[in-house]
Amino acid sequence: MMAPSFQGFKSLIENSPNAISLINVRGEILYGSASTAKILGYPPEELVGRNCLDLIHPEDRDQAGRTLRAVLAKPPEPLRWEARVHQKNGNYCWVESIVSNLLFESDVKAIVVQQRDINARKTAEVEMQRQHEELARSNRRLEEFAYTAAHDLREPLRTISLFTTLLARETQLDANGKQIAGFIEAGVARLSALVRDLLAFATTGRSEPRQTVYLRHAITQATQNLALEIKESGAIVTIDPMPVVLGNETHLVRLFQNLIGNAVKYRAERTAEIRVTAVRSGPEWVIRIADNGIGIAPEDRDRVFQPFVRLMNRDVAGTGLGLAVCKNIVEGLGGTIQVESALGAGSTFSFTIAAPFEGGPECDADESGAQSENHCVPIVSR
Repeated sequence: MMAPSFQGFKSLIENSPNAISLINVRGEILYGSASTAKILGYPPEELVGRNCLDLIHPEDRDQAGRTLRAVLAKPPEPLRWEARVHQKNGNYCWVESIVSNLLFESDVKAIVVQQRDINARKTAEVEMQRQHEELARSNRRLEEFAYTAAHDLREPLRTISLFTTLLARETQLDANGKQIAGFIEAGVARLSALVRDLLAFATTGRSEPRQTVYLRHAITQATQNLALEIKESGAIVTIDPMPVVLGNETHLVRLFQNLIGNAVKYRAERTAEIRVTAVRSGPEWVIRIADNGIGIAPEDRDRVFQPFVRLMNRDVAGTGLGLAVCKNIVEGLGGTIQVESALGAGSTFSFTIAAPFEGGPECDADESGAQSENHCVPIVSR
């Protein structure tokens, strides 16, 4: 089989680091450059006359055939494909091919296939995917263990608490015995809180389901759950106009409850002031919860989202999982969370969350979807 006339093109081909082949409309190889031997192990003369599709792995052959037909249908447009190609030693290697239809070029009159070895890259991608899947499996097993352990611990903890209370109430304990019973009840309460937070940590994040959520409803529910703490602390919570977002309302309630609850717990000597605001940023909303509390040192701002990290005020009740749960919730909904703070200057926690559609309402609508003036003004809780 004679190769086409391409003398003006030949020197460029022979000096290319890529393997270059010329094929006809049936996929038969008319010519192969010397670099072909480096990739496939076949000297060029052993390839001439063979159909290039026969060298492609059976699982990749259909895609290669479709690409070749597409190149014939649209001559000026080079196309790219990645496929496993058979080597002379019997192995397959990953090759990236760029196919150009130069049948109508008088100096070429063939389809030009440029190929380069991408086996190392593909092997690394496969290994990375394997490691990613193994890590995902390990995370799922860890979450399942945490959920099971936390769930199974709740009943014995209730039993210990109940019988300790009965013991203190119905038996004649001296002052020392009553003190010991109080220590037991306090310890059980702390462990119960830890179990509750472990359950929350194990059941949030990892691709949360999303629905349309009226964010003010979620914040209102969170502040109602914190009503006693807010009242006893004298904190002032101001909620600016809030958007409609895509999220999970149950988890968003927990998110705001944790963030506002932290602002109440870690308040300074002055009256605690907490403000929740929202700003549109492209397809997302940025939600901020700002306070005038004791603040966080700059070097600790990233650590606060790690599980079981408590930086100060260890006399304040808590398990160190609240902000880790917040991070799980936000990242599970495709957003990010961060904090800006300085010691003594308060903290501003901000997170991003998707808007349901472009041009959506700038503040919550009522259940019928109509805008309400009352929803578009800040609400202050005391």
